[in-house]
This record gives sequence, C-alpha cells and structure tokens, in this order.
Amino acid sequence: MFPMPDSRDLNHEYAVMPNPFFSVLVTAYNRAQQVERCVKSCIRQTLQDFEIVVVDDASTDATEAVLAALDEPRLRIVRHEQNRGISPARATAVNHARGEWLVMLDSDWELFPHSLARLRTLIDGLPPGVRIIRSRLRWDDGCVGPTIMPTGITGYRDRLLWHEALVAENAGRTDAGHCIHRSVFDMTNYFDARRGAMEALWELDLARVERSLWVADVLGLEHADAPNSHSRDSRATVIPRLLSEAPDSLWMAETMLHQHADGLARHAPRFRRLIMESAAREAFLAGHRLMGTRHTWAAVRAGGASPKLLATLLLGMMGPRALAQAKATGRKARAWHRRRVQTGMIH
Repeated sequence: MFPMPDSRDLNHEYAVMPNPFFSVLVTAYNRAQQVERCVKSCIRQTLQDFEIVVVDDASTDATEAVLAALDEPRLRIVRHEQNRGISPARATAVNHARGEWLVMLDSDWELFPHSLARLRTLIDGLPPGVRIIRSRLRWDDGCVGPTIMPTGITGYRDRLLWHEALVAENAGRTDAGHCIHRSVFDMTNYFDARRGAMEALWELDLARVERSLWVADVLGLEHADAPNSHSRDSRATVIPRLLSEAPDSLWMAETMLHQHADGLARHAPRFRRLIMESAAREAFLAGHRLMGTRHTWAAVRAGGASPKLLATLLLGMMGPRALAQAKATGRKARAWHRRRVQTGMIH
C-alpha cells in the first residue's frame, strides 16, 4: 500500500515506531469538535497496542490545530491538499495504516474504553478465513443499531438478504462497527477516485470475497451533532454537495446493478428497485434527463410507480437544482422528525 499523491503525512518522525496491532482510522472534514472527541475516546482504550490515523480531507476549520494540540504520540495526521470526499479519504487512511487490524471510525463516532480489548479477544477466537468483525453501535439517543442485525458468520447471499430485510422493514439505522484485517484491502480497498459515500458498492464487492463475523457487542457510540452532516448541513452547502457527488453516485448505482445483477434479482429484489430509484435520482441530479427517465421506467417495471419515484421524475425534468432543493428539504424534515421523536415530543 502506498500513500496517495495529494496527501501529506504531518508526523514523519513516527516512521521509526514499531507496527501496532490495531490502526484506528478516522476521516474528517470540518469537524474539529467531533474528531477531537473521537480521538480522545481512542486514547482512553484499556488496550494500548494501537495507532490512530486521522485523514483531514482539506478542512478549513480548526481540525488540524485541534488534533495537533492533543500532543498524542500514537496519533498520525494525514492531510489532503484538496477536498476529495469520504471514500478517497478512507483509502488514504488505509494506505497510511501500519497496524495488522484496521478499525474504521467516522469522525462523529466514539469507542468505549474496552472496545479494542474486546476486539482483540474476538480476533484471537476467529475461525480460519474470517478477516472481518462487525459490531453494533449505540446512538446518542439511546437506540442501538443496526436496527436489523445479522448473526454469526455471513457471506454474499447473507449480505443481500440483509439489505432486502432493511428495505422491507424501512430500517433507518444500518451503521455498524468495522474491524478488518489489513490483507483484505490488498484486493478490495476503498474507491480513491470517487466522491461521496461509495460504501454500498464496496460492501457488496467485499462480501463476494470475504466472510464477516457479526457480534452483538456494542463497541461504539454514534453522535448526531455534526453540523455538516447531510441531515444538518445548510441548504447553501448541501445542495452543491448533492450536485457535485451525483456523477459518482450514479456510477455506483449503475455499477451495482450491472456487477451484482444476478444476486440482486435473486435475493434482494426490493433492494434492487431501491438502487434503480437511486440511479434515476442521481442521473437527474447530474443533469442527464434521458438517462434519468430510462432508470425511472426501469424502476417502474420492477415494482410500480411510487409517488416518490414520480416526484423524482417530475422534479428531475425541471432540472438538477429543483430536485436537489427538494431532496435537501426532505432530509431536513426527516432530521427534524427524528429529533422530535428523540426528545419525546411525538411518539
């Protein structure tokens, strides 16, 4: 694995230190408060054989200064010279990791003090050929996810069935903890040339070649306080983000439909239709009306014309910005509803 050409390791002296058992990998963009909290949770671990690699994706806030002020010898800060998005940032983190096992964190997550010690115990008991451990997360409102949790060791078919169950139950919380052996990334690293979250495709590709152990342990805490999350970001910034990420999100949806066509059709037809709807939406957001129309009718043939799909078609024909504005408004409304539920104002 090699460093990305546009990244800068701010801790060159760390190169002489021995390789740790764990590399905790964190990506951040303009999340000074959240990433400081995340890193501090790593420092408090009862097991000490680890490094922390934070990729600062060209933040313009105090992220770099806050991290430097921690003065933590196990912390390495790698900075992108320009903002590239979460998938390239994750790829950069993997390429800079020195540990045998990589623990993937978002900047608004925390580890519990015992998390790495528990993962070490689980790793020592893994059966041959299993190189991924997935655990549960608790949200700051007390809920635990994933809402639907696989059990035991799962493969490709199980992954597809899980996605189908999530769609069938309209399960809103799917995030899980990830602890992955570094050798997995030799063949299946994150997409380093695509903006936005490419995790859905990456996970399906991964499930084809790797088995995962799912455990009921809750090993992380997920917060919902990042001001630049998709649900909290201002319309002035979320709309340009939706438009800029649309070409790569469209590529991901079309690639999933093509490369995983048989598995989706056989084991996850409702999830397949959801991907078709996503392809239609992202095509319209990217300004491709004809392609958006084709994906819309493919989704209609696969499962009928839902009001949401028809609204996407109508807004998409009006132009990318109209659809982006509607999508941003919908995200705000859903986030507002969740906060009201969390505070007990509605049930």
